Amino acid sequence: MEEKVSDSTKNNKPLPDERYDIKLYKQAVKASKEAKRIAEKERRKKRVERTFLGIILFIVLCFGIYLISKIFVPKPEYIEAYEYPLSLSYEPIQEEIHPHTSLNLDVELSAQSAIAFNPVDGNILYEKDSSKRVDIASLTKLMSVVVALDTFDLDESITVSTDNIPQDLDWKLGLKDGDVITVENILKAMLISSYNDAAYVLANAYPYGGYEGFIKGMNRMAKVLRMYSSNFSNPAGIDDPLNYSTAHDVAILSSVVRKYPQVLDIVNMGKDTINWSSSDGLVSKEIMTTNQLYGTNKYMRGLKTGITDLAGQCFVGYFVYPSGNELITVIINSQDRFGETVLIEKYAREKLK
Repeated sequence: MEEKVSDSTKNNKPLPDERYDIKLYKQAVKASKEAKRIAEKERRKKRVERTFLGIILFIVLCFGIYLISKIFVPKPEYIEAYEYPLSLSYEPIQEEIHPHTSLNLDVELSAQSAIAFNPVDGNILYEKDSSKRVDIASLTKLMSVVVALDTFDLDESITVSTDNIPQDLDWKLGLKDGDVITVENILKAMLISSYNDAAYVLANAYPYGGYEGFIKGMNRMAKVLRMYSSNFSNPAGIDDPLNYSTAHDVAILSSVVRKYPQVLDIVNMGKDTINWSSSDGLVSKEIMTTNQLYGTNKYMRGLKTGITDLAGQCFVGYFVYPSGNELITVIINSQDRFGETVLIEKYAREKLK
């Protein structure tokens, strides 16, 4: 029997495949392309997110390394004051001292170290081992006074505590627990007559951590003033291996101290009477200056004496001349602190007055 052949076959035309719908096929292709576009967009988004996350992790890692380094790197010799008030967070101060020596003395000083400079322009006129670390005795009180003036008002009253005062401490004003005295009278006792217990009483009254906070405040201030070769362990300058400075650093400190009119008013007193309240009533005591050059030089404006077994005779002199120039002299561990100050000032005056 002969097989029947369709007309389409005869004309060589393919038969349509009824299994597919062309319209649906085109829609599927379009949907596939859209799906690919969305997938590529998601991949790009994830790459951006991973990059951003990597940057954040890198920043966190760097910050963590920084914190660890601050914790484990050896601490410098000064002590940071962790309870210091924000109002006293000063930027470092640079008192200018230029290494230019132009004063030639005819004699050799007995002082272990010394320096003379003009704080107006920073020029050094004389120096002898001024960078050597030495004991500085009661010159330490200059730093105590700076911390005090940046903390207390002069008319502020403090209640005396004799804690932390060494049992064998000499040169004492005689304050007792519970006495009440103004900051101004404490500073007069420290600067005019250099009483040691007055410095301890002041430190004990420090509102930001008491005695320990005060010592930290002294060392923090040394950092602020860039006194990098100094360290303080007590407020009075009692001999201690951890209480030291240099003539150069003391010159920086003295240059700052001269800017406090309250200090200059006090150190320009030959004597004064200070008062405080005790359980027995009002106590008055006349105090005399330890500066033996007081009244002997019309240009002198102070500044501070010091003497201990290890530090020897120490003295900081401050002079102001009609020309507007000034002179700060620092003598440490001398056999004749006042005589050697006179000698240096005589030669320097010819260049400055």
